[in-house]
Amino acid sequence: MTIALSILILSAVIALGKILGRYKLFGVSLGVTWILFVGIVFSHFGYTLDKEILHFMKEFGLILFVYSIGMQVGPSFFSSFRAGGVKLNFLAALLVLCGVGVTILLTEITGTDAPTMVGIMSGAVTNTPGLGAAQQAFSDATGNDPSSIAQGYAVAYPLGVVGCILSFIVLKQVFYRKALAITPQPEKTEEVIEAKTSGKLINKKIRISKRKLNGVALGKLEFDRYMGVNITRIRRAGIEISATPETLLQLGDIVTVVGDEKAVAAMEKILGNSIKKLDEPNLVAIFAGIALGCLLGSIPIHIPGIPQPVKLGLAGGPLIVSILINHFGPRLKVVTYTTTSANLMIREIGISLFLACVGLQAGSGFVETLVNHGGLSWVAYGAIITVVPLLICGFVGKTLLKVNYGTLIGLLSGASTNPPALAFANSQENVGDNVAVGYATVYPLSMFLRVLAAQMMILFML
Repeated sequence: MTIALSILILSAVIALGKILGRYKLFGVSLGVTWILFVGIVFSHFGYTLDKEILHFMKEFGLILFVYSIGMQVGPSFFSSFRAGGVKLNFLAALLVLCGVGVTILLTEITGTDAPTMVGIMSGAVTNTPGLGAAQQAFSDATGNDPSSIAQGYAVAYPLGVVGCILSFIVLKQVFYRKALAITPQPEKTEEVIEAKTSGKLINKKIRISKRKLNGVALGKLEFDRYMGVNITRIRRAGIEISATPETLLQLGDIVTVVGDEKAVAAMEKILGNSIKKLDEPNLVAIFAGIALGCLLGSIPIHIPGIPQPVKLGLAGGPLIVSILINHFGPRLKVVTYTTTSANLMIREIGISLFLACVGLQAGSGFVETLVNHGGLSWVAYGAIITVVPLLICGFVGKTLLKVNYGTLIGLLSGASTNPPALAFANSQENVGDNVAVGYATVYPLSMFLRVLAAQMMILFML
């Protein structure tokens, strides 16, 4: 097959999948996952790529995708454990553990092979990096790349979205109906700040664009002493973090400054607030990090009880390095900032390439497996893996940890790495900013645990 034809097929799968992803069915969209289903259809009718090209494009797409996730969650990965984050991350870890337990139990009861069940688990929690990690682990362990992992993922994914949303509805009706009816939600933080300021003071969001401030502790600048202004909040990679004297500023941070008009204007000159400077791509940190991630993923790790060494692989290695570089980089005066739009572009390209190749690889026997080899039962297994852990953790969150409804469903969306569920959660009444807080607090750890769990399950259950 020529390179031109390979690119044509790959591009057609991605373009058609993205178009279908714009539409909703009963108010729910499968988004980018449509690329996987379009790839399966193409492959079913004999349109696929050369095996070596398919393997390379799939792995390269996976690396770009997981590295971009690390770029997003890295800056706030460790800070998410502070304050009330420990309780929320404990509940998220419990959800991951329950999902693993239910999957193992179903494997023993039904006799379904482990790779297929891990694929079903990844689809049930809509976790594409977990799918990639499972495939990589199986390939490293056996030298093969079974299509059943991707087929299990594809079968379970739709109910993974729907089951999560239905679980939220059940939790609301059973545990929170009375509480939501009588308990008013707090106003947004920004509105509270504005109410507290006098007429002489203003607050303004300023973006840090001067490189000399990258990695500098906020307390060392003493803005309140010399200029009479205060930085009250810092937004980094879409997540709010505390503005304490020990907080290290990073290029691209959006800070909320409070003071009189002249002082705030002077502060703006000090911090930069130049979008043009921040738009310049910083490819050195990205590709150096990818190279280090691939090296880390290739290092064999010997664990007692496992007959062969474990590797983090092309999913785990780049993800860990990306988190570490983007968190600790500023401390070493390394500029790791990437604009949100650039990060999203890298992520969309990566996930699109990966899902297209997974679909083209798995599609040849997908229909036969679904109809004649127990594929319909996989749908039920996926639904159980989706719903049971959510209800268990919802019960624990409400009765034992006393988490409010908005925070809980945001937390469960983040721990399930489920964007459609997050969109549904945000549409609920009387949840305020709690959904976003819950999601952002647990997403970094949850993503890491999902990838690690899928990989470890393959290695231990083979």
